[in-house]
Amino acid sequence: MFKKKMSQQGLAVFLLFSVVVSMLGGSLSVKAAGKEKCRMLYRQYVKQQQKKSKKKLYYAIVNASEDKMPVLLVTSEDEWMMTNKNAIRASVYSCSDGKVVYITDMQSTGSGYPLIKKGKYIFSGWHHSSQRLMVSGPKGYMESVDGFGMENAKCHKQSWVVVNGRKKNVATKKISEKKANSLDYYINAYGSGGNEIVFKKVK
Repeated sequence: MFKKKMSQQGLAVFLLFSVVVSMLGGSLSVKAAGKEKCRMLYRQYVKQQQKKSKKKLYYAIVNASEDKMPVLLVTSEDEWMMTNKNAIRASVYSCSDGKVVYITDMQSTGSGYPLIKKGKYIFSGWHHSSQRLMVSGPKGYMESVDGFGMENAKCHKQSWVVVNGRKKNVATKKISEKKANSLDYYINAYGSGGNEIVFKKVK
């Protein structure tokens, strides 16, 4: 009787485990399909944009978002891109409700600051400021630090939401230059495993 009861309990646990695994597997499959659909939409989009603009475009698809969904970066042909695989400026797009939506532009300066990615963030850098962007659906969440490395300059930490290139809910806080230096998003990310984003030609 005891063995029979244990057997029934074991069967119940096994069935419950099977259901959970099946649900998780199904969820992962749906997410993987969603990622692939976004990548397909991105590739179609860059081809359309190249045809429309009549410019040579370069693009990169990276996982740099809150939910690990792919994000699209697009840049146009210039002397920099002719000899490099990295970009110092690019437009950022997301995939939302089956459509490609524009988020914002990321801008670095000079060859020493190519756009980089680490974790869920995209980073751009300047000599006296740095920015990081995290995408979530049709929105971008930006943070910036500026003013460091400049004599007698006032330093600030800002954060805002960006939708279709427009800033919303901007919050600004004055900080010391020491604090600004320690918060330099670009340098911190680059020094701790951040990778330069590799772009390829739109074909």
